Amino acid sequence: MKKTLIALAALAATGAAMAQSAVTIYGVIDQAFTRTNISGGTNKNEMVSSGNVTNRLGFRGTEDLGGGLKAKFQIETSLNADEPTDTKIGDRGAWVAIAGDAWGEIRLGRDYNPTFWNPISFSPFATNGSGRTLAHSTRPIVFGQAGYRGGTVGSDPYVWNSNTINYILPSNLGGVYGSFQYAVDEKSNSTTPTRVQGETAAFRLGYKAGPLDVALAYGTLKDKDPTRVGNKVNSTNLGASYDFGVAKLMGSWYQEDVKDGGFTFASKTIDKLTGYEIGVIVPFGPGNFRAAYGNVKFDALTGSDPKADKYAIGYVYPMSKRTSLYTTYARVSNKNGANLITNGTTGAQPGRSVSGVDFGITHTF
Repeated sequence: MKKTLIALAALAATGAAMAQSAVTIYGVIDQAFTRTNISGGTNKNEMVSSGNVTNRLGFRGTEDLGGGLKAKFQIETSLNADEPTDTKIGDRGAWVAIAGDAWGEIRLGRDYNPTFWNPISFSPFATNGSGRTLAHSTRPIVFGQAGYRGGTVGSDPYVWNSNTINYILPSNLGGVYGSFQYAVDEKSNSTTPTRVQGETAAFRLGYKAGPLDVALAYGTLKDKDPTRVGNKVNSTNLGASYDFGVAKLMGSWYQEDVKDGGFTFASKTIDKLTGYEIGVIVPFGPGNFRAAYGNVKFDALTGSDPKADKYAIGYVYPMSKRTSLYTTYARVSNKNGANLITNGTTGAQPGRSVSGVDFGITHTF
């Protein structure tokens, strides 16, 4: 059960009425045993976090400012329950916002990149476990090797952007939803910058009505350090789902176009990545079966294009509203030197297959 703390703030200086603020503490603890079989490589058994839902600890709150306005905030931090490590408070988002029912919300701080959502929202396994979508395994390769958010800062701009200004559309637009984001570049003036945050501009627009949900996203991320290669990534993706009741079908298409030099993958220079996934969630008994097929291709400047296919199937069994058991099986088939794995980015023998199976528990609070 979510725990809510109620605080009353007196506005004595202005003589205004007292405003009520609500702060909610929430989180997820998810642990799984994972067995990974790597063809031609080393098999491994692991205890991993976030096999079904991503672990987190968060605080969110609102304050009624009157006149239809609200102040909002959220601070969310990652955590690994299997092997706790150092983390940064707010690494999963830290922002403050002013919102109005009629005009939407302006949010300042660290928030999701709008281009992150479509390949994740329209995937049965999203970012988690052996079944995770290939989009979440390959976007880090593009952004990481292209040199973005480098220096001492480090980040994962394929998921999160720091230093952002966000505008979120209001919820009264007849099913239309979306957000627009600009991330401020923070680069030092030195010739060897230690703070290269990059500059991001992105949007996501969607339409949801009844069983239909469809959304388009586009964004650019530029690293202004002239010494780096691959100084710009254009991200485009499209996702959709339709709930038939007996089954919910979903799918997504995504493309990462790298400018000014590309990046290295499978010992080749890559300037574009294109992928898609189709999936289904089927209610069965108290829980849900999940299945997905995905494909990704890296466009090489010379030679054959590295590519991979991924199949995944799983079941989630709810023991209560807050606790679930789950299992997943997945297999990745690599070709032309690709070395993707089931749970993570790379690590397979080039051109070989990898399979993984998860058994885990999710608890939310």
